[in-house]
Amino acid sequence: MPPDASELAEVLRRDYERFSPAQQALARYLVDHLSELPLVSAHEVAQAAHCSPATVVRFAQALGYAGYPELQRTVRHAHRPGLGVRAIGTPGSGMRVQVLDADRFALEDVAARLGADGIQPLVTPLASVAPIVVAGDQAARPVLALLEDRLARGGREVLVVGSGEPRIRMRLGALARGGGLIAISVGKEARVAEYAVAAARSAGAPAVALVDSSLSAAARAPVVRVVPSEERSGEPSLTAFIAVAQALAHGLTAQQVPRRALTAIPA
Repeated sequence: MPPDASELAEVLRRDYERFSPAQQALARYLVDHLSELPLVSAHEVAQAAHCSPATVVRFAQALGYAGYPELQRTVRHAHRPGLGVRAIGTPGSGMRVQVLDADRFALEDVAARLGADGIQPLVTPLASVAPIVVAGDQAARPVLALLEDRLARGGREVLVVGSGEPRIRMRLGALARGGGLIAISVGKEARVAEYAVAAARSAGAPAVALVDSSLSAAARAPVVRVVPSEERSGEPSLTAFIAVAQALAHGLTAQQVPRRALTAIPA
């Protein structure tokens, strides 16, 4: 049976001398960043520990887990109690989404897991831009809705690009007028996020991206955060995307920025 979260650090310290050099590097990372694992992908762990993602998976299996996702799940269950949910959005808009109800707890929790520098690199490029354009395909719509809601309520001018329709894509023109971009890429649908990142690069506008893989086309944004997959299925985790988006919106609305009248957004 694999160790539970409370036993994991002890096991890593106890067996450290028996590990290979690559496993020792992983053990050091895991012990030092245990509470952050729920929001760190195997790819990111591999980068931090200077090994391959396959080594991360094999090490998790050597510890008794089915793979890295099960290790993540074990730590997640130990560090995050269940939270209620509520809905945002207008009835019939198709943009309703369940979000974590205990906002303050969730934000503090995510910030702790990401580390002191986890969100700030995403916040800094967008701290004083207006408007903020949030862009992504259909699978990303719940995250777009949350960002639109939180940013607007925090006094930031925000435009949403949620499809490739010409009249919607025209909103990307704001990037050449002092705007900045948050691109969201969830799953295989990434065309809108990819197009938005290309538009930001062409306009010389600041851009950040939340992606489910560093291989995503949207990962060509100057600042990228890889959000971990769902621990059981390996599919993109919408809950994790929403949690990171909450922390990002909080960071952006906490900044002192010029207040501008919100531009009416066509339906």
